[in-house]
Amino acid sequence: MENWDDLKFVLAMMRHGTMSSAARYLDTNVATVSRRLERLSQSLETPLFEKKGQHFVATQAAERLATLADEMDQRLRGELAAMHEADENVPVRLEIAAPPAVHQHYLLPRMTVLTDHLPQVQFSLVDKVFAQGLGEADIQIRIGRPEGGRLIARKFRDYALAVFHGKDHTLDGQWIGLSHRYPDADFLRRIYPDADPQPRYRVEEMPFAHQLVRMTGLPALLPDFMVDEREDGIVRADLRDNALSDELWIAYHETRHGDSTLRAAVDWICKLSH
Repeated sequence: MENWDDLKFVLAMMRHGTMSSAARYLDTNVATVSRRLERLSQSLETPLFEKKGQHFVATQAAERLATLADEMDQRLRGELAAMHEADENVPVRLEIAAPPAVHQHYLLPRMTVLTDHLPQVQFSLVDKVFAQGLGEADIQIRIGRPEGGRLIARKFRDYALAVFHGKDHTLDGQWIGLSHRYPDADFLRRIYPDADPQPRYRVEEMPFAHQLVRMTGLPALLPDFMVDEREDGIVRADLRDNALSDELWIAYHETRHGDSTLRAAVDWICKLSH
């Protein structure tokens, strides 16, 4: 290959799914992304992405190249961190991806303590609800243990989704649901079968649902770690089997296992679950 940086266009397409999203991430335009992918495809004499309807589907060749590029990316990040580990004047950047509820409950209230603990690190927090790999993140807190891939994973904590409502509210069928981009948008009705077919409100993220329960009293499905019943004025609904158990895991790429800065951040974050 004469142009190694063409690999970053394959990786961006794999991570972001569309040429427009890949172009935004790479700070370029769709025409450039298309041209670079086509050039690489011609150089390798094999197609990388096939258009099906409005979407591009990666071929096996693209998947293999993206795996290689992802490993190179992670190794480079680790090497750069190691180079500047002893120099507090050079910031080490770490991106943490997690569901918004995890950011709000665990990380945001303690960010000043974390930055005091690792003063050379410049943290970026990114909302990521669905567990489709690390993407650009260095560390991911995700729902469920990762399966496959070259990730090192540690269990963060057990939790349950349960229906909560205002302590003075009487269940009357109305409820708060999540956006339909969530596969579990209407899971509340599994626990609360007498709920209306459609919610009174829909919101984009769990923290919005939590806030709306506090304001309206209407029930919503919330992770139990978000709720402080005494402080929030919220109670767990008296419904049969009112708990959907799950796990939070923290993961990073196996090539970063020797990155002492990243591992220090992971160790510190894991202590938050105790």
